[in-house]
Amino acid sequence: MSVPALGQAKEGINTLPRYGGIVKSKALRQLDQEFIASALRQYHNDRRAASESCVAQGWSYFYDNNFSTSVKRFNQAWLLDSTNCNVYYGFSACLSEKGDAAGAHRYFLMAQRLDSRNQGANKYYDRLSMYYKAKKQAPRNA
Repeated sequence: MSVPALGQAKEGINTLPRYGGIVKSKALRQLDQEFIASALRQYHNDRRAASESCVAQGWSYFYDNNFSTSVKRFNQAWLLDSTNCNVYYGFSACLSEKGDAAGAHRYFLMAQRLDSRNQGANKYYDRLSMYYKAKKQAPRNA
């Protein structure tokens, strides 16, 4: 996997899945640690619950067609629990909507490796079905 140059992230590395693999500055790493500590306090040290909350927020932004903010929430979920398959399904959906089919497929495969019983996949397909159904029913501006 190639690491994109910082300039490729027009909105910042937090809009790239897993921060684009870019090495973060000391200041950004400190902010990550503060975020993680705050989330763990809120969720009584349950990383999975904190991560799932961020995943839910990510899907909420996805449904609103705000894919950049959606990726930001999935990144936060990934910081909290990098083994949460739902994070990778979220990245896959966002990349697909941004027209990056190869990236979407790559993240879907990552998700599947972490989703041995396909529970995340079932949620993923339900979420996409709901999204595309709403998108199809939305009035189009002519």
